[in-house]
Amino acid sequence: MRWRWLTVVISCGLLIVTAGCSSIDIDVSRTGGSTAGSSPAEPPGTTLPLTQTPEYVASNTPCPRGLTELGAVPLGEAAPGRSVTLTPFLELAEPSAMVFDSDGSGSGFVGDRRGRIWRFWGGETASDAVGAAARLAAEPAADFSSNTAAEHDQGLVGMTLGPRGRLWINRTDRTGASVLTVLTPTPDGNALEGGPTDMLRLEQPSAQHNGGALVFGPDGLLYVSFGDGGGLGDPRHHGQNVATPLGAVLRFEVDTAQSDATDEWQLRAAGGNPDLGAGSDPRIWAYGARNSFSMSFDSMTGDLWIADVGQQCVEEVTVLGPSEGGANLGWNAWEGSRRFVGPDVSNHRVPDLEYRHGRGLCAVIGGHVYRGSRLDWLTGRYVFTDLCGAGVFAASVNSGLVPDVIWHLGVSTPRPVGIAADADGELYLIDIELGVFRLDG
Repeated sequence: MRWRWLTVVISCGLLIVTAGCSSIDIDVSRTGGSTAGSSPAEPPGTTLPLTQTPEYVASNTPCPRGLTELGAVPLGEAAPGRSVTLTPFLELAEPSAMVFDSDGSGSGFVGDRRGRIWRFWGGETASDAVGAAARLAAEPAADFSSNTAAEHDQGLVGMTLGPRGRLWINRTDRTGASVLTVLTPTPDGNALEGGPTDMLRLEQPSAQHNGGALVFGPDGLLYVSFGDGGGLGDPRHHGQNVATPLGAVLRFEVDTAQSDATDEWQLRAAGGNPDLGAGSDPRIWAYGARNSFSMSFDSMTGDLWIADVGQQCVEEVTVLGPSEGGANLGWNAWEGSRRFVGPDVSNHRVPDLEYRHGRGLCAVIGGHVYRGSRLDWLTGRYVFTDLCGAGVFAASVNSGLVPDVIWHLGVSTPRPVGIAADADGELYLIDIELGVFRLDG
């Protein structure tokens, strides 16, 4: 009974990273909308029935031969004598996002898909013995469940700590809009005080491909990803429309100069964001994404790793350096390095890692470059997984790029939806069915 909703959602798009669902009613004739505001701009409409649009046809065309296979090498062959185990860390129903305090205590906040947020304490730091789980607060520190939608790709989908220790979350409200909210921990960090402040509200055209990752970069700026808004093949053409924040990674400055009160904070487009032309949204830092709901920074290089869920053939990860603002990830002209639909684009930034969708793989789940000490032999490798529970993988990193050397770490959970990193660089696998696990040796 606890997981009854999974059977419905998985049958029509695989939980929160929908690869496409033909039973969703997409109104491709919708027109109008604004440009750089909080509502997405819409392209000219079409009178074609949904099943005859080029996007729908391309989304139901068999995958071509020759696509890159994941080709992961078992850890025992790649690194004899090495092993990875999953240590239970938090037992929680439907966990979807978590963040650790910056003090190395192993404490932090964890949220569930329904919009509830709990404080957790302890367990162990990197120097402690393996074995103890964290302690979860008895009651939520914040509860948005009465105004959080949780269908398809909706829910509490992102969480990060920002300036002055504030907790930032990205969730979907009951109207279907993505809402960016900042909360203030109490001085002891054990609860959240005062009212939440909504910093950004973005209308979504559907419950699919809402994206939702948010993270503060080494430049102190806030990066937020949004998907293309749903529909097979991006029928509204959001991926290549730089007038809408959908299908893009946005970059913001967080203005905290006025006072310490969160209700006086402001978000504004970061200075130095690329100029993408007349009518473009000044908040966009990169675009052409389908559903990049997970992304992270490498603490050593400052590179941004973006995991973008594919349509039905290619899963992809792109590594963007600090100077690559304005990068076009290609969707929907491209799905990874596979030509997809519509006019070609001359500035397609090809992914650094991609693998064929199918054969037990359905949606890439990023992902952090390992910088911990428990598994020091993994240092510098990008650790990621796949929603279909195929396993946890590690790709080697060379000058910020990923060559075709991927290890299967020999562990898996049935429904992973995220990977988190603590202040010591240790990694945690978030499984929406089973809870949270720490990667140990």
